[in-house]
Amino acid sequence: MSRGPIPSPVTEEHAAALVKLVRDTARIEILPRFRSLSESEIETKSGANDLVTVSDRVAESRIAEGIAQLFPSALIVGEEAVAKSPTLLDRMSDSEISVIVDPIDGTWNYANGLPLFGVMLAIVVDGRTAFGLLYDPMSDGWITASARRGAFRHSSAGTIVRISSTQQGDPKTGFVPLFLYPKETQRWLAPRLVEFDRIMSFRCSCHEYWLLAEGAVDFMISGLLKPWDHAAGELICREAGLHAAMLDDCAPYSALRSHGQLLVARNRQSWELLRNCFLEVDL
Repeated sequence: MSRGPIPSPVTEEHAAALVKLVRDTARIEILPRFRSLSESEIETKSGANDLVTVSDRVAESRIAEGIAQLFPSALIVGEEAVAKSPTLLDRMSDSEISVIVDPIDGTWNYANGLPLFGVMLAIVVDGRTAFGLLYDPMSDGWITASARRGAFRHSSAGTIVRISSTQQGDPKTGFVPLFLYPKETQRWLAPRLVEFDRIMSFRCSCHEYWLLAEGAVDFMISGLLKPWDHAAGELICREAGLHAAMLDDCAPYSALRSHGQLLVARNRQSWELLRNCFLEVDL
């Protein structure tokens, strides 16, 4: 299957090297510790449900070392690095190339033995996402997308399938992280969710974006705009034909944006219907 070249500065060779780096890191640092962590290897950050493990830290360190070799001038923005130095996010606006890494997306799942976690990586050039990667360590499968070049699902056996969303009809299923909203917003939002057939939250953006891009669900909405949670998945969804924009002002998503709500739906018509439903939500 001919896909065309990945836009500079991410060449086909770079993309292959990034995938290998992530796969090797999962094999060496992430999977061996799954369901084998001691209590001392799991810590809390902002609260009891915001966890970090030794696997997060060593995986991010290994990935960051590999990225530095591939993109020597890039700013590397890892979730755990930002936890230690929050001003790292501010530097993205002045960086021509930023590489955003979530070494284990779904750490709560991972730390509690639930096999629903992934690795997310995005390359942002002048504020716009140029490349995105979602990786599932349990299946050793991944999805990649490059700006204006489409989204592709890959298997370890070498199969490559182009992803294209063609679903029609009113939105009935979606991901809404109700537990992340303030209590007053939850009271406003919860009654509206009963109008849908199925509302979920996996506590894992990697797998939520994966299912959304493949058409298994109709939409997702999020008010926490951490770039490691959205930069890769939002690009992949757009390249699969979905519509993504900010709820309040309809602006395109940017990894540099830190406030507002991101709504992704299978097409523009569905997005407009959902916006009318969720517009009053204010984080």
